[in-house]
Amino acid sequence: MYTAGNAMDVISKEELIGKVSDPKVLPGVARRVLEIIRDEDASIAEICSIVERDQAITTSVLKVANSAFYGLRSKVTSIRQAVVVLGLKTLRNIVFAVSTKLQYKRFGITEQLMWEHSIGAAVAARHIASRKWKALEEIAFLLGLMHDLGKVFMNNECPLAYAQVMQMIYNEGEASIAAEQAIFGYDHTDVGPLVMHKWGLPSIFATVLEYHHLHKISLDTFTDEDAVHTTACIHVADNVCRRLGIGYRAPDPSAPVIDAPVMALLSLSQDSLPKLTETIRELYEQEKVGFQ
Repeated sequence: MYTAGNAMDVISKEELIGKVSDPKVLPGVARRVLEIIRDEDASIAEICSIVERDQAITTSVLKVANSAFYGLRSKVTSIRQAVVVLGLKTLRNIVFAVSTKLQYKRFGITEQLMWEHSIGAAVAARHIASRKWKALEEIAFLLGLMHDLGKVFMNNECPLAYAQVMQMIYNEGEASIAAEQAIFGYDHTDVGPLVMHKWGLPSIFATVLEYHHLHKISLDTFTDEDAVHTTACIHVADNVCRRLGIGYRAPDPSAPVIDAPVMALLSLSQDSLPKLTETIRELYEQEKVGFQ
């Protein structure tokens, strides 16, 4: 029987937040890439010269451009070719993904599962947003990547305790929030938003990280339209990934996907859910190679 605080390295929520360092989400090169992409007068040559300064970003860009998803007859061997093939939106997504992955202090099986789930949620959330709110595709992708960063911080600072959480999730079928509460006395939806505030990020980041499970709030209490739409997309993406087993040891066909209020907001029906789930599975299989 697990009780809060009985793992040897559990620390308080406040101490954990204090240990989280300044963000690496946008290191120097990544920040410059995003700035120059926003500049309508920037040339492809300028963009390429910035991308080429970061080995991790360069490698990921070339990997995605050469993936089966694009089905090119010849190999892409330069950043210039890759940018032309991928487009600037995809380039931004790659920069976000590479930078988000830097938050992990170690990368074993636990971290690999977390990362796979983040990529799946990002791909799924972007697709869900594209069906109704195309302007939110990019923020949905980014927050899909980041929605479980609270778990990453807890695992980074308290790996022994988080190993117990993972055991409860995978061996006992416990939900992540319940397992975290049992071991830590708080959960990832408490930690993530506090770090977003600490980093000074826009309020939508904290909102989605806190409410993506919709266990603390109902949709009709949101006051920001973009926040409620993005949270709904992340909520469904998260659940679809659980059903598909993306970031889990096995699929869970019994996992809930969507309730009536979310379904109405996203203009979905029960009949459309199997097709949505299959589309997300296909997109993830096509795109995951670029983010490994």
